[in-house]
Amino acid sequence: MSNGQPNTVRETFLQLELDRIRRTYSFRLGLLLTESIFRKPWMIPFIPFTFLKMNYEYFRDQKNSKLSEKDSATRSGSNCLMLVTASEEGVSASERTISIAKSWLKQKDHKVVVVSTNENLTSMTIQGVSHYQIPDPKTHRDISTSEWNDTCANVVRGAIETHIPHAVIFDGTFPYRGILNALTISPHQKKIWLRPDIIDDEVVARTKGIFDIIITQDEISDCMKVDEPIIIDNSKSRTPSEKILVATGYGRHQLRDKVNKFVNKRLVNEVNHTFIFPKNGNIGDIPNGNVEFWDKLVGHSEFPNLKAAIISDDINLASTCCNAGVPTICLIESSTSSTVKEKLNRIADSGNLLIAESTDSLEINLYLNAIFDSTWLDEIKQRATIDVNSGWQPLFDICID
Repeated sequence: MSNGQPNTVRETFLQLELDRIRRTYSFRLGLLLTESIFRKPWMIPFIPFTFLKMNYEYFRDQKNSKLSEKDSATRSGSNCLMLVTASEEGVSASERTISIAKSWLKQKDHKVVVVSTNENLTSMTIQGVSHYQIPDPKTHRDISTSEWNDTCANVVRGAIETHIPHAVIFDGTFPYRGILNALTISPHQKKIWLRPDIIDDEVVARTKGIFDIIITQDEISDCMKVDEPIIIDNSKSRTPSEKILVATGYGRHQLRDKVNKFVNKRLVNEVNHTFIFPKNGNIGDIPNGNVEFWDKLVGHSEFPNLKAAIISDDINLASTCCNAGVPTICLIESSTSSTVKEKLNRIADSGNLLIAESTDSLEINLYLNAIFDSTWLDEIKQRATIDVNSGWQPLFDICID
């Protein structure tokens, strides 16, 4: 501590707990009786008066505490939004963060604060965004878990105290202990967990006392509306190149980002195509000369003109590919939830999406043949709805409600 003020989240926890105990009625009554009977026996005749004084001070402090909380809540302006994003979902998480930030900043005087362990966001430069980078705990093994959680908690707490956001959105598979600690001692912000569908109910239940709202990414996607859907003729607007997106690890941490072995085996021999990978993506055995890395996928200017895409079971990426008229092969895993499979099947009704089990070599090769032989590409529907104006308004409505 310096000047009597706690410097770290751990010190703040201890100070808050001590203050809470000292504010309780039982503590004050016990202190009064101890002082009057044991330490200052001559005060015994005055106990009725000191008891009344204690009650007056207790209820006065309770009232002042409520007024202070109301004032702090008022200071949290509704124009500032804080996003805390983790690295478990890799590139998809960073692209989602950028999408949310840009949508929020469309409103005048709006500000965004990003705290991230996702190193894909280190080059993020968007006007109106303050970015705090925390080392990725999965790639920086030289930091102990307790040290990392302390660092994380202090950075998050510092960002909250500096910018005083109205709401804090954690986007990730599970909030780290450091994040939970920082949010626990920040009572005046609305706290939202934007989580995947695959999280166990028991894990979700343990965080309900900290987050005000827990909502899945799919629930937000279902609420999204297109302001001005545009119908385009793919035969006129799309000029397919020889570039094929390979994002079979999209939505996973970069340490788990691996090219599907059957896809890898086939692409090694396809020398007439350029294969697009997310930044820092694992390219397997594909020759470097046939590979191109994109910092961002969905917002890339060449995205609509991809010849095809081979992706993971990420619903948002699958939907974006199909909406843009890009023929897509989606590989589902044994861990893919029934809800995700159902939604992918609905997207597949557009005719632009083929779904295969990641372990089914026969089906994967059959679909790859369709891409490289153009038998499927020629049959792709010529019209597609481009969801250019879909936004995060349902999430923002939750934040400012």
